[in-house]
Amino acid sequence: MTFLPLALALVLTLATAAEVRAQPTPTRNPKAAAFLSMLVPGLGELYAGGHKSSRFFLFTEATFWTGLATFKHLESSREDNFKAFAAEHAGLDTAEKSDTFIDNVGIYNSIYARNAREQFVAGDAAEFIEETPVNIWEWNSDASRRQFRELRSKSTSARQKSMLFVGALLFNRFASSINAAHIARKTQPRAVQVGAAPDVFRGGAYGFIHARF
Repeated sequence: MTFLPLALALVLTLATAAEVRAQPTPTRNPKAAAFLSMLVPGLGELYAGGHKSSRFFLFTEATFWTGLATFKHLESSREDNFKAFAAEHAGLDTAEKSDTFIDNVGIYNSIYARNAREQFVAGDAAEFIEETPVNIWEWNSDASRRQFRELRSKSTSARQKSMLFVGALLFNRFASSINAAHIARKTQPRAVQVGAAPDVFRGGAYGFIHARF
């Protein structure tokens, strides 16, 4: 009689122990989903089965690219404007000029005024701009110089806004990759094991449910 509970428990274990895997959708690899979303936000969600969030990230991606393209075009257009203005009102050849050079153009009425100021401030350590035809500028009025600075400021503003969209595109990839991996992780097999086992210390048997995620 003492072996009856053990035998019964063994039969119950063999009869009822089973694994039930919940797979409503095909299993997806979280790393693959994250990688796809790093390439194109929304693509990883589409792969993992998250169609709603896929549409959201694809929409935001398209919006950010549109914003970037708009402000890059605006920056280029405004840059052409202030360079053409400098050529017309200060006689400056703006080709291949550095930002520092352009800064000086907006500050001083002429290259001669700039070099004179440099000589006064730095003395023997002064760094002059070479007074060659391609470097020479001389504004026809202070009003023109101020307008030039305003035009350049607008170009700089457009460039700064375009950089914000670059940051938004990077953040969109980061957020989408995390979201896609999370969705894919939900498709991984979840096992539930139900069974019974003998209790060798107290006799009889005990049942158990074991879940693996």
